[in-house]
Amino acid sequence: MYKYFYNPLANKLVTFLPETVAPNTLTVLGFLFTIVPFIVMFSISGASFYSEIPSWFCYVHAVTYFLYRLLDEMDGKQARRTGNSSPLGLLFDHGCDCFAVGLQNIML
Repeated sequence: MYKYFYNPLANKLVTFLPETVAPNTLTVLGFLFTIVPFIVMFSISGASFYSEIPSWFCYVHAVTYFLYRLLDEMDGKQARRTGNSSPLGLLFDHGCDCFAVGLQNIML
């Protein structure tokens, strides 16, 4: 999926972004696409995560996961394009990715 879909799509979409958009903005926005469905699922099922999940949530989760993955690809490309790559940005990106993987596993 990365080689034939996500990478070419992210390369194309990042050209539409203005150079004033910080890569960390894309990272936070992508991370929000993981946080919001987690909060929605938590409010639906409660702290025990033991209830029936509505079918619409599966579609919402699919769309938000797609947007998270796409923004995660775009933030690195935007950093290289604008020359804003930094060790702190790399740490921030990977830190958000680590939390996102944990939350995605809980939602699945």
